[in-house]
Amino acid sequence: MRKYSRASKSRCDGVPGASGDGADRRIFPLSFSVTATGALYILLLLPLSLAAIRTGNNLLVIVLAAMLAALPVSGLVSRSSLKRLSLSLEMPENVFAGERVALKVAVKNRKRLLASFSLRVEERGIPGAPSLLRRLRAALPRQRMRVGAAETPDGLMDRPAYFPVVGPGESRTALVPRSFPRRGRYTLHGFRVSTRFPFGLLERAMLARAEGEVFVYPSPRAISPFFHLLPFLPGALESVRPGPGENLRSIRRYREGESARIIDWKATAKTLRLMAREYAREEESRFCLILDTRALAPRTAAGDEAFEKAVSMAAGIAAHFIEEGTAISFLSPAAYIAPGGDARHLDRILRALAVIAEDAAPAAEPVGPWEPRAFRDAAPLPELGKIFSDKHYKIILTPHPRGTFPAPVWRSAHVIFFDQL
Repeated sequence: MRKYSRASKSRCDGVPGASGDGADRRIFPLSFSVTATGALYILLLLPLSLAAIRTGNNLLVIVLAAMLAALPVSGLVSRSSLKRLSLSLEMPENVFAGERVALKVAVKNRKRLLASFSLRVEERGIPGAPSLLRRLRAALPRQRMRVGAAETPDGLMDRPAYFPVVGPGESRTALVPRSFPRRGRYTLHGFRVSTRFPFGLLERAMLARAEGEVFVYPSPRAISPFFHLLPFLPGALESVRPGPGENLRSIRRYREGESARIIDWKATAKTLRLMAREYAREEESRFCLILDTRALAPRTAAGDEAFEKAVSMAAGIAAHFIEEGTAISFLSPAAYIAPGGDARHLDRILRALAVIAEDAAPAAEPVGPWEPRAFRDAAPLPELGKIFSDKHYKIILTPHPRGTFPAPVWRSAHVIFFDQL
């Protein structure tokens, strides 16, 4: 079952443009806008008022008074519907790009006697922006944005949630379907709750602050069966050093104080000296997944596509080997995640991949691209030295060409080039 995380609750306490946890006030004290129906209604009032004044007909005067009274009544009733509301949003904790999920929007009416009608809850966009500008922004085609440190994907809610009626003291929940097209960190900017009740002439709205975010993981890419045959899968490597293990390394002279269990009696009988069995130490295999984000040329659409494929490939490799029970670590020029092999560790790797960005092409490399110092911003140099040694097996995804790899890296690594994806 999918886990959900709740955004911070927000309240609308009847102050136009304000919320219970901090006010977002508008310049105009009445936060409303005239709908298309309301604009037509006001246009009809003009000829009706002229006719009532010129003719003095009592019936026309009564109709005009009733129509004029409908406007303040509409404002008062809509304001009452928006008072004392609590809003919250429940979001899935783990979402993959392209996956369709449901966001749970909850509204609680904290009024004791009055119900709230025709509530429309959407994510807050530009604070104080008029409704016409919001509609124009929604109608314009959205340009695809690159995911990076200074670039933020769209908000959480791309469509509003509608509640026909919320009785006094009741809580109602609505599901908002959402598909996140790109990986990244999506942040909730707050709520905008509005109503056109009772006549649809005016739309009154209030803003509420809320905090929440969801990490959209890259969609894991299916990997080749070749990865099942890599040498680190058994989980243990035989060391050249003696120590506890099962594989016999050599037979040597018995030393005083050692356990009698290691005495080889056949060799002792042949040499007439106490001989002992020495075993090869078994060491846990060390596996590091490296995603190289250092671009070689200015960013292009084709380069961005190749980079996104590499990120999806890295997600697929991490998911595969953790499911196989292999402890892995993750390294990029900006992040390092220590070895682990459980579901939480996979979640940490996928979260790092969700927000990872391609670095700009440097003017000149200060060090070799595969020297440990090239990754000094991600981890301490002693740890990097261990990773790039022969004792660590590495899977490297990189845009760098083959000629940049020194021999020690090739001996203990499987390299995947971006142009092969």
